[in-house]
Amino acid sequence: MKIALWLTGIFALAVGLTLFVQFNTGYALLFLPPWRIELSLNTFLVLLIVVVTALYLLIRLVAELGSLPQRVRRYRENKAREASVKLERQARIAFFEGRYQRAERLAADAFAASGKDKEAFAVNGLLAARAAHAMRDFGRRDKHFTKLREQLGPQHLSLAMTMAELYLDERRYADADLALNEVKAISPKLTAGLKLELRLRQRENRPDLVAKLAEQLEKSDAIDADQARRIRTQAHLTMLAGKPMSAQELKVWWNKLPADERSSPQLVGAIARALCEQGADAIAREVLEAALGDEWASELAGLYGQLTLDGDNQIAQLQLAERWLQQHPRDHALLLTLGRLCRKRALWGKAQTYLEASLSVKATAVAHVELAAMLEGLDKFEEANRHYRASLALSLPESTSPSLLGVPY
Repeated sequence: MKIALWLTGIFALAVGLTLFVQFNTGYALLFLPPWRIELSLNTFLVLLIVVVTALYLLIRLVAELGSLPQRVRRYRENKAREASVKLERQARIAFFEGRYQRAERLAADAFAASGKDKEAFAVNGLLAARAAHAMRDFGRRDKHFTKLREQLGPQHLSLAMTMAELYLDERRYADADLALNEVKAISPKLTAGLKLELRLRQRENRPDLVAKLAEQLEKSDAIDADQARRIRTQAHLTMLAGKPMSAQELKVWWNKLPADERSSPQLVGAIARALCEQGADAIAREVLEAALGDEWASELAGLYGQLTLDGDNQIAQLQLAERWLQQHPRDHALLLTLGRLCRKRALWGKAQTYLEASLSVKATAVAHVELAAMLEGLDKFEEANRHYRASLALSLPESTSPSLLGVPY
């Protein structure tokens, strides 16, 4: 259909031009002193079309010849770029296959072939550096870093991030710190950079900075709340273990912590033990009671009975522990605590009852020793010895035969 329309149009145009030529009797008169040229209008129009076409073709020829060097240069650049992209793809495949030596060689070739394209230069150089690092060839990796630094300059985020990550893996913490400072100067809130810094501060044993970084990452939704709380708890435990503080300093430090962090049983137990070491058992009691009132933890209930307090405070402890027992009647650690508190108050019958109840719920070496010591004080040596042997059997490795200790199966 299209061909028919074209043919119809061409024939119609030919007929129209023929009629125009036949009926066009005009002429064109050109004065070029001292000449006078008279042409038919049809001839003049044909010559005009020929001259314009010739001029157009001449201009196009000159333009094409003038742009030839630029076209050749662009062609060569495209060929070099295609070769670089092909080498880069091969290098990536080799890297993911674990063929790091081949990946490093191909990436280095692409690195050299990338020319003035900074993005290709950066991608290939970083890939070559990672491949060299994977082979633990740190010297070659650093040479790649040097070339990248010379080409890309000091303010390049991908280079700084890669350097920080690889130096951290090599345990070159000072160099990793310098690279991370560069990252923060470029993008202060970059979560990947904050995560790298968190790993660095953990390895440097900087718990104060670890806690701050965990809080930042939680606010930016880079880590969930539970993970952030675990990281901060571990940081606080490290801080407690590494920085001796007085009882008053411990109390002030504890009160400054957020409420959700003060509910961690592990951290509560650590601060309570630290306070007891400073002789501040009364403050430790407040901490334990507050924590157990908010959220029950069996290990804290067991620690509650180890506090050294005077008579009136012991009575208050015993009364509170008995109220707890109504809510947690099968908690072996709470029963052990009640046994200890009754023993301190010389309530031998109740102490024995609580300790035996603790053993019936869960037999532990500590409960056996506590009951044995009380029975020994009451001159019940045979029963005491039996509990001592049971405690020893629980304390020894499972491969040790109970019959060697005189303890029945």
